[in-house]
Amino acid sequence: MAPVNNPSRICLLIVGMHRSGTSAVAGSLARLGLPMGEHLLAAGEDNPKGYFEHEEAVRIDDALLDALGRRWDDPRELPEGWLRTPAADDARVAIAGLLEREFSAAGLFALKDPRLCRLLPLWLETLRATGIEPRVLLVVRHPAEVAASLAKRNGFSPALSQLLWLEHMFAAERDSRGCTRAVVTYDDLVAAPEATLARLMTALGLDHLVATPDGATLSGFVSAGDRHFSGGTALATSVGTHDGLVADAMSLFAQSSIDAARFDGLRQRLRESLSPFRALLEGVASQSQEARRESVAAAVAVARVQSELNAQVEWSRAAVAEREALQAALAEARSALAAQVEWSQAAVAEREALQGALAEARSALAAQVEWSQAAVVEREALQAELAGTRSALTAQIAWSEEAVVARTALNQRIHDLQLALLRYEATLIGRLQRRWMAWRDGRAQLRKDTTTP
Repeated sequence: MAPVNNPSRICLLIVGMHRSGTSAVAGSLARLGLPMGEHLLAAGEDNPKGYFEHEEAVRIDDALLDALGRRWDDPRELPEGWLRTPAADDARVAIAGLLEREFSAAGLFALKDPRLCRLLPLWLETLRATGIEPRVLLVVRHPAEVAASLAKRNGFSPALSQLLWLEHMFAAERDSRGCTRAVVTYDDLVAAPEATLARLMTALGLDHLVATPDGATLSGFVSAGDRHFSGGTALATSVGTHDGLVADAMSLFAQSSIDAARFDGLRQRLRESLSPFRALLEGVASQSQEARRESVAAAVAVARVQSELNAQVEWSRAAVAEREALQAALAEARSALAAQVEWSQAAVAEREALQGALAEARSALAAQVEWSQAAVVEREALQAELAGTRSALTAQIAWSEEAVVARTALNQRIHDLQLALLRYEATLIGRLQRRWMAWRDGRAQLRKDTTTP
């Protein structure tokens, strides 16, 4: 079917049997920028580069298969009318919720899950109901290689793996009719990854929406070293029950366009070949399903015991950790107690010293109080004495002032007397001098008169 021109939203469903290289294809497209959601399954030992399967999509598909009494490795067809069961209705709601949460803003995205081979009608119906155009990429790997891989990983017989491959691929081819679709073989992808992806994007009408494949983008991701089984060596393990059907199916998948009528013929041949064994297959499947239920119940019991054991171990570890923490806290408390005792002893010694100092201070205070009281009495006496002294001093000052006046007058009187005395002495001396001079003159005259004959 030719791709629709410019659809608003597109979902590319990567569909193929388990161990067919769907992870390599999905991983390569993711490297070209094709969104696959945020919550993908973690890589595993059997797929170290990643599964590129959305966790919720796988949970939805597994839950639906379980509700229908099937598993991914059950070779029986799905129950008739399964698409209209309550389980399918629940799955529709879950798928619509997943699309809304994870891809509401994506114009182009991809989903990959090998379980889609058998559940494709439900996914196509739900995608279209939400306004998303589904396009399908069928991934084909030779069933002998698939069988060898499943034998190593799951211990499956070649006959069971071959039957699972036929049921998965026939259902995927039939239910993808009417979709824009393309086919890729694992051989082509490993041999020429860039050219193969470019061809696929063109065939699916997505070449203008994703990056052009190149060696730098895919370097180291798609490698022949990841291919541990090849058709030539793995075919030797085939039981040959459906080898003719396998060869014819591989031939049809290799054609440039899928011949739906011939695939219908192959599917009819498969039903006819299984018809004599249908009851046996149902019985074996029923027993297998019961064994699986018992295995699941046992696994649940083991998980519960393991969980309880883990909880006990965790509790024990926590108890040990708590004990060690308590021991550390006890040691710290003891250390703190020793420090506290030492501090208390020092505090007691300091208290006793302070008590002695306090007693001494109190004694000194009492002496000081007594001295202060005596000093107060003495001060009062001195104040009284000072008052008396001041009174006497005032009187003395008054007396002194009067004495000064009297002394000044006395001094003046003395001065006046001294002046009078000096004047008297001067007068007296003058008189005496005059008398002496008169006497002297008289005596001289006398002498003169005496000596004169």
